[in-house]
Amino acid sequence: MVLLFGFYGQFVIINQSQALVKDTLNVPLSTNINNGISIASNSSNITQSFHVAYETLINDSRSLTQGYQSEIGKWQSKQYDNKTMILITDKYLPEFQKLVNRVQALQPTTAKYLQAKSLYIKSIQSEIGSYVHFRNFLITGNKTEDDTSTQLLSNALKYEIKSFAAFDNRTVTDMDNNYGNRTFLPV
Repeated sequence: MVLLFGFYGQFVIINQSQALVKDTLNVPLSTNINNGISIASNSSNITQSFHVAYETLINDSRSLTQGYQSEIGKWQSKQYDNKTMILITDKYLPEFQKLVNRVQALQPTTAKYLQAKSLYIKSIQSEIGSYVHFRNFLITGNKTEDDTSTQLLSNALKYEIKSFAAFDNRTVTDMDNNYGNRTFLPV
């Protein structure tokens, strides 16, 4: 149960960070995929294309994370046993890797977008690592796996916030991330 508390605490934080997308990007969190991402020689169209692709990835990532966290909630409420949760984790991990691949395929048009891309990759990779360690915890019951999972999820949030800030060309420190005195591990 300690892991779940950590996961739920982090889950709330992740949902709060997703709300930052609206403030950071000044765009709604819903995306109409039919906005027509077009590659054009015009620099503003390419930049706009990056904006749309980045926003879409953020929304897709948020949805995937929420779906997985919902499954963890079912595990906590004893609707799933450890074996079932391991199978669910095995189903989700490749989906998170597909997100990493999509972010890697982005072609940023500025240095700040390149930094945003790099940080977002680190965020998703940390989230994947968290779920791998959660899976290990389900198998072994090892508290260290639980702690590592929670730490990696915190790191994923930290990278995500920094990615949003880079996208918006701002600097974010642990003290101005709207999470009060909550500290993050160095990454």
